[in-house]
Amino acid sequence: MITRKAIESVLEIYHSTLTALDQVLIGQSKAKNAIASSILCDTSSKILMTGNTGVGKTTISNFLATSFNSERISVTSDMIPSDVQEQLKNRQDMQLLQVDEFNRASGKVQSTFIELFAEKQMSIGGEKYKFHDFYVLATQNSADIAGVFNVPQAVYDRFDINIYFDELTEDEKRKLFFSGFESKTESHLKLDELVEAAYAVSTFMTEKQDEDIMMQIFRFIDSMTLDGQRLFGGSNIRAHKFALKLAKLTALRNGRSQIFPSDIVDFVNYVYMHRIDQNIACIGEKQVLDKFDEVKNKILFMKRR
Repeated sequence: MITRKAIESVLEIYHSTLTALDQVLIGQSKAKNAIASSILCDTSSKILMTGNTGVGKTTISNFLATSFNSERISVTSDMIPSDVQEQLKNRQDMQLLQVDEFNRASGKVQSTFIELFAEKQMSIGGEKYKFHDFYVLATQNSADIAGVFNVPQAVYDRFDINIYFDELTEDEKRKLFFSGFESKTESHLKLDELVEAAYAVSTFMTEKQDEDIMMQIFRFIDSMTLDGQRLFGGSNIRAHKFALKLAKLTALRNGRSQIFPSDIVDFVNYVYMHRIDQNIACIGEKQVLDKFDEVKNKILFMKRR
């Protein structure tokens, strides 16, 4: 059983992390919650941030990178695998990797990232370069921007979470323009605190009720259909594992050592949307979002027995 002291510590670390993000960006409360939760639940989270230009993706990435031994790759359409390999082969000690405009990477470069993300290694000329745990903060502009490559579902599946950044509301724009808000450029997150939070998640002992709740949620998600077709071509194992970590982290920051169905609702779109079958995705974004809303409503009506 996780101790009350550990729960209180996670709550404090979560709030300090969220406060730091509030100092760099106006609005985007859902995105900031997802980012904070993701970096706290696992010290090797692979985070993709998606949205139009100017909504804060790179700003947050640059801000967080100042707290880590980080490396940055700005992807261009003419980049080849050796460009990535040469930049990273002597950076096995990096704690965070920034990848700007991931969807400008060609298929071969994407394959290089897959090996790095999935196996924490790169194969170069028959030699393997192994890496320690590291975060990934990747950004991509919305797919209607010219000059991007198709990113296959198998590649997207290597990202634990894909966080969508919304356009600013009129009130948020007003605050940005007229309140004197100045974005912080350096964060002061402490890696040992992030490790502490991730350790609390890893030692969170689930009860049978927790397991029953999460298994039922996973069944809801896996069985989603649209026009008689399943939304997911695979088993979503990677997604479910990360969703469970997020649920545990959310329970802890809410002062509990038990999981409630509501602990995962805010993350469902971010964890699963980028994993749907791309043939289904072509049917229409609104129809897909409606299906996700249906599942989230089912989850919210679930209760611990």
